[in-house]
Amino acid sequence: MATLRSVDEILQSLEEQVELHSERESFHAEQEELHREQRGIHAAVLEEARRKLEAFRVAVADAIELAEKSAVPSKRRTPKDLKDEDLGPAYRPKLGRMVWLLLEEKGPGERFGPVGLSREVNGRFRDRMRRPVDASQMSVVLRRLHRRGRIHLVRSGRPYKEALYVREKPSEAAE
Repeated sequence: MATLRSVDEILQSLEEQVELHSERESFHAEQEELHREQRGIHAAVLEEARRKLEAFRVAVADAIELAEKSAVPSKRRTPKDLKDEDLGPAYRPKLGRMVWLLLEEKGPGERFGPVGLSREVNGRFRDRMRRPVDASQMSVVLRRLHRRGRIHLVRSGRPYKEALYVREKPSEAAE
């Protein structure tokens, strides 16, 4: 059964619909214009970012190629050189010599401590020792090298903080 509505009600309903849809259509037209502007801005920035990314990739590739051609000899000893070194037998390794070989590879101002050095010694010389070196053994070796003046103390050790050393004595201004 159809509902009977007056002509005025129908007319009022249609006018409300026209007003609503007219307002919505103009709103979306404004949004479309805004979105078109934003799209243009983002497209320009995207193009610039792509150009810079490609230039950066080329520069990195060139730098890697140049670094691989480097004429500067590496300070690192080859495994062949380490085999020639007298590091003692596995049951009584010369820990001080092993440590000094690693320290020669470090930069003059590069800091090191017993924990990191024990990891390095265990990694590089594990086949030359029966047991791995721990940080307390490494502390003894480092204190001995410090007493002999071969390395220099940068920070004293505490129960919660390891001592730090460098190969060359830091300048007074750096401290």
